[in-house]
Amino acid sequence: MTNDKKEASWVKMRSVTEQAALDEFLSTAELAGTDFTAEKMNNVKIIHTDQKNPYLLSAAEERAAVGKQKAYKDRLTVPRRPQWDASTTPDELDRMERESLLEWRRGLAELQENNDLLMTPFERNLEVWRQLWRVIERSDLVVQIVDARNPLLFRSEDLESYVKHVGPSKENLLLVNKADMLTEEQRQAWADYFEEAGIAYKFFSASLAKEMNEGREFDEEGEEDEENAQEADNHPDVDEQALTEETNNIAIQNEGVNEDHEEHEANIDGEDERTRILTVDELEELFLQHAPETQGVLESAA
Repeated sequence: MTNDKKEASWVKMRSVTEQAALDEFLSTAELAGTDFTAEKMNNVKIIHTDQKNPYLLSAAEERAAVGKQKAYKDRLTVPRRPQWDASTTPDELDRMERESLLEWRRGLAELQENNDLLMTPFERNLEVWRQLWRVIERSDLVVQIVDARNPLLFRSEDLESYVKHVGPSKENLLLVNKADMLTEEQRQAWADYFEEAGIAYKFFSASLAKEMNEGREFDEEGEEDEENAQEADNHPDVDEQALTEETNNIAIQNEGVNEDHEEHEANIDGEDERTRILTVDELEELFLQHAPETQGVLESAA
C-alpha cells in the first residue's frame, strides 16, 4: 500500500470505529465520490434529541437485541474485497473497493434504521479494511485472538468464511488469550465445545509469556554477572567479601527463577494437549508449520 506524499501513513491507517452524525454523512459522501465540504461549513446543523445511552440495556432489551442479531446474522458481515485480476488497473480497483465498502455501510445503516438493530462500533476506515483484505490474500493461516473470558463474543464467524472464500486451502485459528484466567475444567469445557463445532483453537496467555521472557532475560543477566564476578576474582584488588555476597545473591535469585521454570515445564508435561496453554516458542512453531516454504525444512529436520 502507498500513501500520498502529503499525507503520513498513520493518518490514513487511523482506526475509525465511531462517528458523529455529520462525520458519518461526510465520510459516506466521500466514498461515493461526492464533495459536501460547503454543507459542512455553512448549511448543516445536527440536532440530538435522544440522550439515552443505547448500550445500557435492561435484561429484556438485551434478549431482544441478541434475538435480532441472530435473525439478521447473514447480513452482519465483514466487507468483501471486489474480484480483481492482473488486468485490473489501480484506479479501477480503488473505485471498486470504495463502492464495495459504501454498499456494505449502506446495508448496515438500513438494518439499523428499518429493523431497529443495535449496532456496536465497527471499523469505518477503508484503508484498514484494505490492509485486512491484502493480509488474508497473502496468508496461509489467519489467527483471531479472542478473550478467554468470553471467546464467542469476540469471534467473527463471517471472517472465517471470508478467509475460506478467498482461498479454500487457507486455514483459520482461534487463539484463546488470557487462558491462565480459566481453570482446567473450564478449558476442558471450551475444548469440547470447539471440537464439536469444528473450530481450530489453541490456548495462550500473553501474561505468562511475558513472565517467561522476563525470566529468560533474568537468567542471561545472571550468567553475565557470574562471568563478571569470576573475571573480577582474578584481580587482587577486588573486595572478596563483597564479591562473595554478590555471587550468593545471584545463586539464590537464579535458583528461584529455575524453580519457577521447572514448575511451569512440569505443568506443561502433565497437561492435556487439548487444554494446554502454549508457550511463545510453541506458538511460533505452530505458525511455521503453516508456512509452505518451511514445511520441507521442518520435515527433514524431524
